[in-house]
Amino acid sequence: MIRIERLPAPFGCAAYDVDLTAGVDDDQFRTLSQALYQHRLLVLKDQTCNKDAFLRFGRQWGVPIQHVVDTARMPGYPDLLEVGNMARRRQDPLARNSAAFWHTDQSYEADVATATMLYAQKVPDEGGETRILDMKAAYDDLDETTRERIDGLVAVHFYGSTSGRDGELPTPKLTDAQAANVPPVPHPLVRPHTVTGERALYAIGGTAFDIEGMPGDAADRLIRTLKAHCVQDKYIYAHKYEVGDIAIWDTQMTMHCATPIGAPNGPGTERLLWRISVRGVPGVYGRAAVAA
Repeated sequence: MIRIERLPAPFGCAAYDVDLTAGVDDDQFRTLSQALYQHRLLVLKDQTCNKDAFLRFGRQWGVPIQHVVDTARMPGYPDLLEVGNMARRRQDPLARNSAAFWHTDQSYEADVATATMLYAQKVPDEGGETRILDMKAAYDDLDETTRERIDGLVAVHFYGSTSGRDGELPTPKLTDAQAANVPPVPHPLVRPHTVTGERALYAIGGTAFDIEGMPGDAADRLIRTLKAHCVQDKYIYAHKYEVGDIAIWDTQMTMHCATPIGAPNGPGTERLLWRISVRGVPGVYGRAAVAA
């Protein structure tokens, strides 16, 4: 039987006695998905599955997304990415730290990601954490005047357009061909979850660069003010991976930021994780979802 335990953090939980190699049935999946939707972050412990089993599990959450940076896709598994400081990424600080800014996966696409999962293969002795931010809690803590002001506003997003702010590392720019596949897209500043209907601030870091109907300088001030509110320590949990962890976060209710890491220098300094991001509603919920 699956055992769910709260993490010693403001939010998040861990799941034990899950075997992705054997597969997860519908009842088990409902247990896991309900834990994720309640706690924003779900960490499956002690996994030993291969890429095929990991991808099979990912597809239970939705449709895997092939990343716009096509050169980052895993050979033979285009639905997976390799994240970390190994292989070709080890020499380029920006490439190995391409997620070291506050962002939401696929917020630069019209059909957004609904979950992201990272499966830890190699972890460094120091560093390598993923910081997760509870955007629902941050939204709930806004004063009523601010909530009334921003409800109904629509932000415009483009890949990495506001990365590199406030001491964060910038993400590498897209090529012209890649950028043509992800033109600027609008998303509500406050967005309902497609399964639970809960409302939260959405993706105000990394990709949001404008607000429809608002002068550019006012839009920039509002985006910066909301981001500054969200990145307070009380809304953040930094997950320190162990080999075998699969960390899954609800991308509709969170932002995240990688901790910068250096090039590897032998055992204890290497970081390698397999990533899947998905869009859509998990199959066990059918089409019974809240319209965004």
